[in-house]
Amino acid sequence: MNGRRSVNLVSIWIVVIFTVIAVTLVSIFMLVYTSTLDQELRYTLREKITVLSDNADRQVMEPIRSEAVRRLAMKDGFSQVLRSCAGGKSGSLEIRRLAAWCAEVNAAIPQSSNVDIFFPKQSMVVGSEGVRFLKDKKYTMHASDHAFLSHLAPEDTSWLRTEMRYDGQEVPYIVYVRPCPGVFSQDSLPVIAVSVEEEKLHALLRNALQTLEEDDRIFLTDFQGTVLSAEDASFVGTQLPDMETPMKPVLLQDGFRALLVESGDSTGSFSYVLAHRDLGFLRNHDGTLYMWVFLCVVLLCAGMAGVLWVLVKNYARPMRRLMRHIAVPETASETGSIVSSPSEHFLKIETALQDINKYREEREHFLAESRPELRSAWLNCLISGEARYTVPMPQLDIEFPHPFFQAVLLSAQPSRQEEEIILGCFPAQAFTVIPFDSREKERVYLINHAKEENAVPDILRRAGEKLLEAGCGITFGVGILASNADMIPASFRCARRALSSRYFNQKALVCVFDPAGYRLEGEDVLPQLMSQVYAVIGLIRNKPIEDVDNAIDGIIAQLKENAPPLGHMRSIMLLAASLLSKAVYDVKGKPEAVYGSDLVNVYYHIEDIGDFSSRLKRDCALLSAYLRKESSDSNRSMVEYAIHYIRSMPPAELSTQAIADALSISTGHLSRVFHQETGRKLVDYLQEMRMRYAARLLSEGKLSNEQICEAIGYSRLQYFSAKFKDYYGLTLNEYRRKNCNGEGNEKETGADAG
Repeated sequence: MNGRRSVNLVSIWIVVIFTVIAVTLVSIFMLVYTSTLDQELRYTLREKITVLSDNADRQVMEPIRSEAVRRLAMKDGFSQVLRSCAGGKSGSLEIRRLAAWCAEVNAAIPQSSNVDIFFPKQSMVVGSEGVRFLKDKKYTMHASDHAFLSHLAPEDTSWLRTEMRYDGQEVPYIVYVRPCPGVFSQDSLPVIAVSVEEEKLHALLRNALQTLEEDDRIFLTDFQGTVLSAEDASFVGTQLPDMETPMKPVLLQDGFRALLVESGDSTGSFSYVLAHRDLGFLRNHDGTLYMWVFLCVVLLCAGMAGVLWVLVKNYARPMRRLMRHIAVPETASETGSIVSSPSEHFLKIETALQDINKYREEREHFLAESRPELRSAWLNCLISGEARYTVPMPQLDIEFPHPFFQAVLLSAQPSRQEEEIILGCFPAQAFTVIPFDSREKERVYLINHAKEENAVPDILRRAGEKLLEAGCGITFGVGILASNADMIPASFRCARRALSSRYFNQKALVCVFDPAGYRLEGEDVLPQLMSQVYAVIGLIRNKPIEDVDNAIDGIIAQLKENAPPLGHMRSIMLLAASLLSKAVYDVKGKPEAVYGSDLVNVYYHIEDIGDFSSRLKRDCALLSAYLRKESSDSNRSMVEYAIHYIRSMPPAELSTQAIADALSISTGHLSRVFHQETGRKLVDYLQEMRMRYAARLLSEGKLSNEQICEAIGYSRLQYFSAKFKDYYGLTLNEYRRKNCNGEGNEKETGADAG
C-alpha cells in the first residue's frame, strides 16, 4: 500500500510539474511577445524622430536659419548698405532699400513670416514689415514686438520664442537670431532675425513627416528638457520627464499618457521631441508577468525537489544495489570480484596530481617567457577600451596599489637616456609607472598614484626642463584624472587631444587636458572663423596693410580662445591659402611667382599658430603690394579709356553709370580710380565737358538756348544757365553776344589748353 501511495504521489507531482511547465512556457511566450512589440515600437519611434529631425532641418529650419541670410548676402550692394546703416550714416533711401530686400527675401521663403535686421547702435529694426525704432523717434512701436532683440548679446546665435503684436493681438512667434557676418564693432553688430508664427511652424513640422499619427505631438525643447515650442501653448516653459528610457510611459500635464523620444537638430541648438500615445496593455503589466514567471519557476523547482525526495526515499536502496553492478574496473581480478583495489585508486590520483603540477610548471614557464608581450597586449586592449582593470594581475607584473590613473603621451619616441630622465622623476613609493608602445607606435606612460590631480603635470614639467638642458624637445600630453579603471581609455584619448594643443602653445612642455577650461561652440565656430578669413582677404584690396594685420590678430586671438580641433585648424589654414592663391589667379597671375612657394603645401604643414599668424601676415603683405602694382597699370588704362569714351560721345548721352557700364565696373570704383589717377572728380570732369560743348554751340549761334540745354543733357534751362554762369562768369546771352563780337573767351581757351 505504501508503495502504491508513493507511486500515486509521484504521478500527481508529475502532472503538477507539467502543468507548471506549460504555464511557464506560456508566460515566457507572452514576455517574448511583449519584448518584441516593445522593440518594434522603439525602432519605429526612433525612425520617426530621426526622419522628423532630418526632414524638419532640411525643409523647415534650414531655410529659416540659412536661406534668408544667403539671399540677403546675394543682393547687389548689400554689404555697403548694411555697413552704412550699422555706422549710423545711412539715408532714408538706403533704409528703404534694405526693407525692400527683406520683404523680397521673406516672400521668396514660404517657411518664414518675417525677416528683420536689428541695428543695436540705432535701436532700429528694418524688415519685411517696414522700419521700426525701439526708442521714441520718428516712429513708435509696442515693446512686445522687437524689444527682445535689444537684450541679446552681440554674439548670440539662438532660437527663441516670443509674442509679437500683429493685427491688434499677441501672436506667438519662433525667432532665429544670428549676428550678421562682417567687420563691425561689438556694440554695432547687426543681427538678422527670421521669425515664423508658431502655429505655422508646427504645421510645417507635421508636413515634414507624413507618417505621424493624429495623436502624436511634437515639442521643441532645449537640452535641459524645457519646452521651447509646442502646438499647445500651455506646454511652453514646462519641464518634460526624463527621456532616457523611451519605452517607459509618462503622464503629461494635460493627462496625456505618452512615450517620449527625442533627437537633436543639426546645429545643436534644440531637440525635437515626439510624444506618442501609449496603448501597450501588455507592456504596462510586464511586472505582473515577471512575477508570475518567477512563481512558476519556484513551483517547478519545488515540484522537482518533491519528486526527487520521493524517488530517493522509495528507490535509494535498489539504486545503490544496481550501481554496484553497472561497471567493473579493467583491473578487476580474474575471480570476478566487483570491488577494485584501493591502491589502484591512489595511483590514479597521484598520476592526476603529477599531470596538474606539470601543466602548472609549463604555464609558469610560458608566462615568464611571454610576460612582456602579454603585458603590452593587455595594456593596448586597456587603452582602447577592449579590456578592464578590475583585479591585480601579478603574473603580468600589473598590480596598481592606488585607484587613480593618468595617461601620458609623448610627442616623440624617447631614447633610453631620455626615458631614464623622465622615469627618474617619479618616486617608486608614490607612483607606479608602466611605459609601453601603443598600437599607433606612440610612447605611453600609464601612471598610477594617490596624489593630487596636478602632481603628474608638475613632475613632468621638471622632467621637461631637464630634457631641455640635455638638448631634447619632447612635449607631454596628460589626460584627465581617472578615479576608476574603466575611465582609462577616456584618459588616454584626452592625453592625445591634450598633446595636439602644441599647435596653439608651442612653448608649453606639458599639455594638460582640462575639461573645465575647454570650450568649443559646436559647428558655429568653424563657419564664423572661415567667414572672418574671407573678410581679411577682402580687406587687402581697399584697406591699409595695418588694418589687415589687426584683423589677422583678431582671428588668431579667437583661435586661441576656442581651441578648435586640429582638423578644423587645418581647414582654416588651407582656406586662407586657397583664398590667397585665388586673389592672384583673378588678376591672371601665378601664386608661386608672388609668394615664392606652393601655399597649400606650406600651410598644410604649419604646426604652430604663431607660425600661421606670421606666415599669413607676410603673404597678405606680398599680395597687397602685388595688387597695388597691378591695379596701378590697369587703372591708368581704365582712365584713358574713360576719357576717350567721354570725348567721343554726345554730352546728352553721358552719365557716370553709362561710362561704368561701358567699362563693366561699378560707378564707385570708376569714380575712385579716376580721382586717384587724375586728381579730379569724375562728375567735375563731365560738367567741364558739357560746359565747353555748350560754349562751342553758343559761339556757332545756330541753336537756341533751349536746344543747347537739351543737347548737353540738362532738363531745365534755368539750372543750365546757373551752372554756365558759375563756370564762365557770364550768362548765356552775354556769352553769345561777346563771342559773336569776336571777343572770345579766355577761360574757355584756358580750359581747352588744359
